[in-house]
Amino acid sequence: MPLKAKLLILTLIPLLLVTASISWISIYQAQTLGEKEVEIFHGSLIEAKESALKDSLDLAFDAIFYVYNDPDLSENEAKAEVKAILTRMRYGSDGYFFAYDQGGVNLVHPIQPQLIGQNLLHIQDSDGDYLIESLLAKAKSGGGFHQYLWQKPSTGEIVPKLSYAAWLDKWDWMIGTGLYIEDITNEVSAMQLAVSTNIETTFFSVIVILAVTVAVIIVLTLAINLREHRLADKNLKELSYQTVMFQEDEKKHLARELHDGINQLLVSSKCHLELLGHKLQDDSLKVHVEKSQDSLVSAIYEVRHISHQLRPSALDDIGLEAALSALLKDFQSHSGIEIDTLFDTQKGKLKSEAATTLYRVTQESLNNLQKHAQATKVTVVLQQMGNMLQLMVRDDGVGFVVNDVLKKRGIGLRNMRERVEFLGGDLELMSEPGFGTEIIVLLNLDGLVDE
Repeated sequence: MPLKAKLLILTLIPLLLVTASISWISIYQAQTLGEKEVEIFHGSLIEAKESALKDSLDLAFDAIFYVYNDPDLSENEAKAEVKAILTRMRYGSDGYFFAYDQGGVNLVHPIQPQLIGQNLLHIQDSDGDYLIESLLAKAKSGGGFHQYLWQKPSTGEIVPKLSYAAWLDKWDWMIGTGLYIEDITNEVSAMQLAVSTNIETTFFSVIVILAVTVAVIIVLTLAINLREHRLADKNLKELSYQTVMFQEDEKKHLARELHDGINQLLVSSKCHLELLGHKLQDDSLKVHVEKSQDSLVSAIYEVRHISHQLRPSALDDIGLEAALSALLKDFQSHSGIEIDTLFDTQKGKLKSEAATTLYRVTQESLNNLQKHAQATKVTVVLQQMGNMLQLMVRDDGVGFVVNDVLKKRGIGLRNMRERVEFLGGDLELMSEPGFGTEIIVLLNLDGLVDE
C-alpha cells in the first residue's frame, strides 16, 4: 500500500471514531435540551395564562367590591347584586366568571344556567378529577390555580381548562374564572415536532459535515504539493522585493553621486566660466562663454532632475512629507493640475522601506493619472490614525473599470500592491467611469517607525 494511502487511512479512522462519538453526544444533548426547552416553553405559556386569569379575577373583585362592602345594602341584596354583576361580566370569546358556596352549590354560571342551585361538589371530569372540590380547596387556602377538563362553549368540545379561584371570606363564597388551554397543547406539540425535526436535521448535518470533512482531507492530501509551489512563490516575491529594495539602494547611491559629484563639478565649472567672462575684453569671446554658462545651467538642472527622479534626497534627509511635498510641487508645475494636500502625522521617522514604498505609490499614481485620468484636481492625504498610517491619492478624472485596467495594463498597480502587502499593509483601488479614481494605502506602523 502506498505511503500516502496509509497516511490517509490513519488520518480518517480516528476522525471517523471521534466524529461518531461527538455526534452521539451532540444528538443526545440536543434531545435533552429540546425536552427542557419544551418544558420551559410549556411552563411559560401556563404562567402567562395564570397571570391573565389572576388579572381578570382581580378586575371582577374590583367590580363587586363596592357592593360587597356597601353598608347600606342588606346581605341578600348585596349577594343578588354581586351575582348579577358576575353574570354580566365577560371577556374574550369564552371567558366568564362562576361562583360556589362552601358546600359546593353553584351560585353563578352564565354559560350553563341550569347548573345554578345544584351541588356540584362531587362532580368529576372525564379523568376523574373532583374539580369543584379542588377549586374550593385552592380558594380557601388563599387563592390558586387548577387544571381540569371542561366543555368549551364556542365549540362544544371537552378540552383542558385552567381556572383560578379566590375566596370571599364574609360570605364563604368561591369566585373563579378560567381559560381553555388546548392551544397550549397544540403549541407544545408543534414545538416538540420542531425539536424532533431539528435533531434529525442535526444528525443529517453531521453526516454531511463528516462527508465534506473526509473529502476535504483527501483534497488537502492531494494539495500538499501545492504548498511547496506557494512557498516558492512567496520566496520569489520576497526575492523580488529585495531586488526592488536593492535597486532603490543603487538609485540612492547613484543619485548621491550625481548630486554631490557631477553636479558639484558642473557648478564649479560654471563659476570658473563666470570669472573668465568678467576678465575677457573681447565681446565675441564673451558670447561663447555665456553660451557655455547657459549650457552648464541646463546640464546642472538636468542632473538635478535625474538625481531627484532616481531618489529624492529629502526622502532620506528630512523624511517622507518633505519628499512628497517636493514631488507634488514639481508635478503641479509641469502638469498644471491643481494639487490639494493634507499631511497629519505624528513624531517619528518612517523606516526607509516604508517611506520609499509610500513615495513610489504616490509617484506611480501621479504618473498614471497624468497619462489617463484627464483630471483637473488631485487630493493627496497622508494622515496617521492611531497606529495606522493612511495614504490616499484621489483625482476627479474620467475614471475606469478596475478589472479591465488590471487585465490590460495593471503591472504597475500590481507592483504597488505587492510592495505594500510585503510591508503588511493593504492597498485598495476604487474607480468608476465618470467618478474619478481613489487609491488608499493602509500601513500598520508597528516596526516601521524609527523612534
